[in-house]
Amino acid sequence: LVTPFPPGGAADTLARALAKSLNEAYGATVVVENRAGAGGTIGTASVAKAAPDGYTLLLGNVSTLATAPSLYTRLSYDPLKDFTPLTLVGRSPLVFAVNPGVKAGNLRELIDAAAAQPGSLDYGSSGAGSITHLTGELLNVNAKGGMVHVPYKGSAPVVMAMVSGELDMGVTQVAEMLQQYRAKQVRALAITGNQRLSAVPDVPTAAESGIKGLDATTWYAVVAPKDLPKPVADKLQPMLVKALENPDMKKRFAEEGLILESSSPEALADLMRSEIPKWEGVVKRAGVKLD
Repeated sequence: LVTPFPPGGAADTLARALAKSLNEAYGATVVVENRAGAGGTIGTASVAKAAPDGYTLLLGNVSTLATAPSLYTRLSYDPLKDFTPLTLVGRSPLVFAVNPGVKAGNLRELIDAAAAQPGSLDYGSSGAGSITHLTGELLNVNAKGGMVHVPYKGSAPVVMAMVSGELDMGVTQVAEMLQQYRAKQVRALAITGNQRLSAVPDVPTAAESGIKGLDATTWYAVVAPKDLPKPVADKLQPMLVKALENPDMKKRFAEEGLILESSSPEALADLMRSEIPKWEGVVKRAGVKLD
């Protein structure tokens, strides 16, 4: 099971939990291999070129399977043509958090302040072109472009910058700021998605705050190389779905803001087809290119 990101991150943690659940459910030996680099596109490309025998799978996400085609002009794979979709794995809403010194009491007040005084507020992301950057751009549309983007090398520096007061707002996955949120070192104004999370039950959705168009989530999915024989796909997909139903694993990730969710291969293909053009528009508006 290839995860195209470094060890220790959200994708790696999820991949290892999924591998463990598969081992426990079927006695299968699943090895997680980290092939990081170029925003996840190196590891993703390696799976696209792998033999379609069912022994090499990819735990991809919205970045590698939806936003990458718009960000990289020389991308060596096509998410829709070079993979066999198997199942969605889960969705992680993103959170808009601020340092305690920011006066805005909710998301509407924040974007109104940014629109009234362009350049007075900044927001941090885990890097140019990341899903946190692009989601911040979706918010910035509501602020009439008044917020200044500050890219960091990962989410941990974003959270630390908010805690120190260096940064006004950060866009991260919920799990990445949960410790600081619970310690009241940052304030969470809203989350993306269409429902509240049990991990942060008091934090409203952006829609509840009166901001539309912020249903973006970091989603994860398992795909195989293209031309995977149907009998192999028909065996693998139910195995993955059953592994995702592990109650301990579901509870653990729900507490961290990641909702495990399986799907049919067809539903995953539909999701990818809808997400690619959605993010293409955001990338163009943000003027981001990574090669």
